[in-house]
Amino acid sequence: MKTGLVLEGGAMRGIFTAGVLDYLLDKDIYFDYVVGVSAGSGNAVNFVSRQKERTRKVIMHEGADESYYGMSQVIEHKKLLNTETLVQEYALKDIPYDFDAYFASETDNESVILNCETGCAEYPGNYKDKDMFFKCNMASCSVPFICEPVEINGNHYLDGSIMDSIPVARAEEKGCDRILVVMTKPEGSAPTDYSKMKRMIGHHYKKYPNLCKALLERKENYKKQAAKLNELVKEGKAMVIRPSEQMIGHFENDMDKLMAFYDFGYKTMEEKFEEFKRFVSE
Repeated sequence: MKTGLVLEGGAMRGIFTAGVLDYLLDKDIYFDYVVGVSAGSGNAVNFVSRQKERTRKVIMHEGADESYYGMSQVIEHKKLLNTETLVQEYALKDIPYDFDAYFASETDNESVILNCETGCAEYPGNYKDKDMFFKCNMASCSVPFICEPVEINGNHYLDGSIMDSIPVARAEEKGCDRILVVMTKPEGSAPTDYSKMKRMIGHHYKKYPNLCKALLERKENYKKQAAKLNELVKEGKAMVIRPSEQMIGHFENDMDKLMAFYDFGYKTMEEKFEEFKRFVSE
């Protein structure tokens, strides 16, 4: 049986996922395939390198010289969200990443990124060098309008959640028989509806017509992915871990609230662990 782990994004709400995964690390749980999108891509690579609490520390910029978002970044770098600081500088300096453990791992790992030229999702992964590791993870976290596209091999990329927010179909393509899906929003929550920003999208991304189309269709694509997930749950192929309530927003900066949401994720997985063991053994 091949097991898969699918990690939704959600900016700071990814700290719930961090709590879930840290409980699984405490229980020495491995998956054959791990895919993350947006904030989930950071959670994914930290799970593969087996670095408990690293995602929590990154999100809370614990021990770092500077935060990766907010007015300080706008003033100094003219960016509200600095993905270079978030992904690269923290990994190399303030909150070191264990590249040796990642490169030695047998886990099949992918990130979801959106090709601005084609408007299609791509799934790079199993990185063999730091340069591609950084670029693809920065791209997966590059929120539209807030971040500039990341150039990779001549193309430009943004947050993969624009096209594939819940990549369970990808996990199926990779041959997974049992898929644990960690969501960061309560059941029934709606995604960002970019169709309400049609004029802004057309102006801001006029040189990327396929990206514009993907943004405008994001809500409908999300509905299809949620329906696919529900279908897999009914078939016994997927299990979902999600918060029962929304405790923080996308860009929460209250450290006490962030820590509480992390603890909530850890506790939620603890409560669901016996169910999870049955799920992967059936």
